[in-house]
Order: sequence, then C-alpha cells, then structure tokens
Amino acid sequence: VIASPTSPNVAFKLNEKLDDPYSMYLNDLYTIPVNIAGNPGISIPCGFSEGLPVGLQLVAPHFQEASLLGVAHAYEGITDWNRQAPPSLG
Repeated sequence: VIASPTSPNVAFKLNEKLDDPYSMYLNDLYTIPVNIAGNPGISIPCGFSEGLPVGLQLVAPHFQEASLLGVAHAYEGITDWNRQAPPSLG
C-alpha cells in the first residue's frame, strides 16, 4: 500500500473555488492517476490545517481492496483524526 497526500493543497472553504475550475481540477491531481489506472484508493483524515481537514490517500494494487481497507482501518484505530471535526466555519 502506498501513502500520499490526497491533494497538493489544503482544503479550501465551501464554494470558494466555484469560479476557478482549473484550480479545482488541480486539487484532484493526486487522485486522478489512481482512478485512471483502476487501482483501489481511499482518502482518510490525517489532520487539520488552518482549521480545515487534510486527507491521506492510500493506494493498493489491483484487486487488493481488502488489504487497503485493512490498512485504513488500522490507521484510524491508532489515530483519532477520524473522530475529530473541524471547528464551525459559520
């Protein structure tokens, strides 16, 4: 299983990039190759930056979904990022 950032940038506020589709596309830069290759991948929470969530992408070989989910489950079992919520953006 390979670990990488889910996005090259930290999260942006809801509706912040609606008028900038190129910027929104670039935020998918690390997930697109995984999807095109057909590898199983998952994004799990791994922290916060400026109060917004940061994702960790895990990628497994073809047909190794069970291994991928096992690694994600183990990571979430030893960290508490999946139990934290960002502060209100209100």
